[in-house]
Amino acid sequence: MTHNFIWSVSFLVTMIAGTLRAQEQVQASSFSFSDGIHPTFRCQFEGTDMKYVESWWRDELKGISASVSSKKELTASSVLVPSISSDTLRIQVKVEQRKGSPHTLAHVAIKSTAGYVGPDSEARLYDASQAFVEQRSTGLRRQLAQQELTVAEKGLSALRNALNDLEREQERARSSVEKQKQRAAEAVEDQERTRQQLDAMSDPLKKQQRTTDSDPSEENMKDLKDLQKEHDRISGRHQKAIEAETGALKKVSELEWSIRQNEEDQVKKKASIAEQETLVTALQEKLERIR
Repeated sequence: MTHNFIWSVSFLVTMIAGTLRAQEQVQASSFSFSDGIHPTFRCQFEGTDMKYVESWWRDELKGISASVSSKKELTASSVLVPSISSDTLRIQVKVEQRKGSPHTLAHVAIKSTAGYVGPDSEARLYDASQAFVEQRSTGLRRQLAQQELTVAEKGLSALRNALNDLEREQERARSSVEKQKQRAAEAVEDQERTRQQLDAMSDPLKKQQRTTDSDPSEENMKDLKDLQKEHDRISGRHQKAIEAETGALKKVSELEWSIRQNEEDQVKKKASIAEQETLVTALQEKLERIR
């Protein structure tokens, strides 16, 4: 494992931890809505976009309100949150993502019968409102973190499957190398056997040729033709054995090259797996810390 790899993983884990701390903070702020500037609870999210956050808040508010409008911002009317107030509330949510920023901000304004809840509101009302927003924000962060973890786990599974495929390919290649070496050895044996057969036929063939030259009878011509045919057949087998050895050795060379490439690919894949495992662990810890 290289120094650069160690540094990149350490940086990644530190970044995840730092991002989580930043996201956990629900801060008092203010924001301009269509009906004016109101005090808000600001929540920060990463790894998502405006549309997703708006959709999530819309679904949350639909379950506790009489109606939700999304014309200019999300506006929930007659919202029932007993932990905040026994009276109904009005909740407005505006989501923004500033250009070039990886963060999505949700501005949540809560209006009770006493007006918009802010730092100057009665402490119990403010704390309950903040707890409500923190609870919902934590739910969204957990959902996003789980999705991020799921993607990372799928990526790790894909890398491990790819490594298994490489290992199986390597085993098949090594088995093929042995088979090709065996074929080359058998081809060498065939060459030696056919060479001996050709050597053994050399004198009889020459003798029959001389006999036929001196007495070109039909019988002698037939015997010469038969010997020549057998000689050609064995010679063909001998040539095929030479070609078989050459082809097998060439295949061995190609397979050994592919094995070396496979080994290099396995080293890279194992490094990627180690990095992905570190990422998965960091994301698991991130999810566990979101409470």
